[in-house]
Amino acid sequence: MESRERSRFLDPEDWRILITLAAYRLVLVVLLGGIHFFALVPYFFDRADPAQFFAIVVVYALPALALLAAALLRQPSLRAQAHFSFVIDTLAIVAMMAAAKGVSSGLGVLLITPAVGCSLVLPLRLGLLHAAIGTFAVFGSELWRQSLNRYEASDITNAGLIGLMLFATSLGAGAVAQRARKSEALAARFGSDLASLSRLNERIVESMETPVLVIDEERRLRVQNAAGRRLLATPALDGRPLATALPALSAALDRWQEAPNLDPRPVNLTSGGPELLPRFTRLGYNAWAPVLVLLDDAARVREQAQQLKLAALGRLSAGIAHEIRNPLSAIRHAGQLLAESPALPGEDQRLLDMIQRHTTRIDKIVEDVLRLSRRDAAVPQTIALRSFLERCIATWSEGCPNGARAVQIDGVGEALTVRFDPDQLQQVLHNLWQNSVEHGAVDGRALTVRLTAGRLSPGQRPYLDVADDGGGIPSSAREQLFEPFFTLARRGTGLGLYLSREICEYNQARLTHLPTETGTRFRLIFAA
Repeated sequence: MESRERSRFLDPEDWRILITLAAYRLVLVVLLGGIHFFALVPYFFDRADPAQFFAIVVVYALPALALLAAALLRQPSLRAQAHFSFVIDTLAIVAMMAAAKGVSSGLGVLLITPAVGCSLVLPLRLGLLHAAIGTFAVFGSELWRQSLNRYEASDITNAGLIGLMLFATSLGAGAVAQRARKSEALAARFGSDLASLSRLNERIVESMETPVLVIDEERRLRVQNAAGRRLLATPALDGRPLATALPALSAALDRWQEAPNLDPRPVNLTSGGPELLPRFTRLGYNAWAPVLVLLDDAARVREQAQQLKLAALGRLSAGIAHEIRNPLSAIRHAGQLLAESPALPGEDQRLLDMIQRHTTRIDKIVEDVLRLSRRDAAVPQTIALRSFLERCIATWSEGCPNGARAVQIDGVGEALTVRFDPDQLQQVLHNLWQNSVEHGAVDGRALTVRLTAGRLSPGQRPYLDVADDGGGIPSSAREQLFEPFFTLARRGTGLGLYLSREICEYNQARLTHLPTETGTRFRLIFAA
C-alpha cells in the first residue's frame, strides 16, 4: 500500500501541478509588487498600510522563488513541498489581510488557488486538513484584529464564507483528482495489457510461416513479417506505396474491395517467384481501416485441395474394393475348380484362361486401391544410397531377371547418404523400374534404366534420377501423370506413380517428372 502511495506521488502530472502552483505564486508576488510600485494600494485596499503591505510582499517573494526551484528539482518529496507551500501561502496571505485591515480587503480568496492545487496532488483527507488550517487562520486573524479594534459582524461572516469556499473547493478538487487517478490507473493497466497483447501479436505474426502484410488507410505497407521479407526478397518495403512496391497485389486489393465475396485470383508478386493466393481481411469496421493480407502458396493450396479430394476418393475406393474382393475370390476359386476338370474343351479352356487373367488384374487393382487406405507410417533411416541401390537391383532381379539387366548405376557416389524408409524406397524404385520396362520399350528394343544421384547444390538436398531411353511420355499426358487411375497402357491400373509420390510425401521427399527430348526421367528429391 505504501509503495503504491509513494509511486502515486511521483507521478509527473502531480509535479507539473506543483510547478504551476509555484509559477502562479511568483506571478501573484509580481502583481502585488506592481500595485505598490505604481502607488495603487489605496485604490485596491483603501485601509491598507502601503509600507507594511510591501514588506510582506517582499518577504513572500523569497520562499516563492525557493518553492519554484524545489519544484523544478523535485527535492524534497512532493508531499512535503505541498504542505510547506500551503503553509507559506496561508501565512503570507493572512499577513497581507492584517496589513489591509481584515477580511473586507478580499485578499482571503487568494487562499483558494493554493488549496485547490494542493488538493489535486494530495489525498482527499490532507486536502480537507489544508482547508481547515486556512479557515482557522482566516478566523484567527480576523478575531485577533477585531479584538484590537471595534467588532464588525460582517467581517466574521465573510471569514466564514471564505472558510466554506476553502472546504468546498478542496473537496471538489480532491474528488476530481481521486477520480482522475483511478481513471489514470485503469488506463495505465489497460495500456499495459494492450501493449503486452500487441507485443504478443507481433511475435506471433513474425513467427508465422505464412507471409503477412498490413496495408494502412493510405495504401502503404506498414507491417511485413519474416516470411514476407523472405518471399519478397527485400526488407525495404515498409512505408512504401502499395501501387509502386507491389502493383499486382494493389490490383488484387482493388478487385477484393469491389467484390469481397469473390474467390481471390492467384498473383505473381516477384519475377520468377511462386504464384500466391492473397487473402484480405479489414482490421476494423470503417472503409479506411487497415487491411491484413495473408499470402498463401497457390500451388500448395491447390495441392491441399487435391489431397482432400483424393483422401475422400481413397476412402470410397477402399469401401468399393472390399465389396469387390469377396465375389472376386469366389469367381477365382470357381475358375480354379473348372481348370481341374479333365473334360474341359479347348475353347472353354481359352475362355477360362481369360477369366483367370482378368481376375488377377482386378485383384491387383483392388490391392493397389486398398494400399491407398493402408498408409503405413514411414520410419526414415539414413541410407548409404549406392549400396542400397545395389541390393535393391539384386532383389529386383529375383522377380524380374530380364528387366534387372536394364537397370544400371551411373554416377552415384559411395559417400552419398539419404533419409528414407528403406522398404518404402525400394517400393518406389521397383515401381518406377516396372513402369519403364512395361511401358517404355519401343518396337521390342532393349531398354536401359540409368540411376544417377547428387545434390541440387553444395550442402543442399540430395536427389536420385531414374531415366530410361524408351519412347517417353506424351506432353499432353504430363499434367495428369501423378493422378490416380490415369494410365496410358491398356493393362495398367494408373495407381503406381500416384502411390510412389504419396510414399515420397510420407518421407518428406518429392517425386517429379523432368521433361526430356528422349526417354523418361523422374527425379526423387530427398529430405534435407
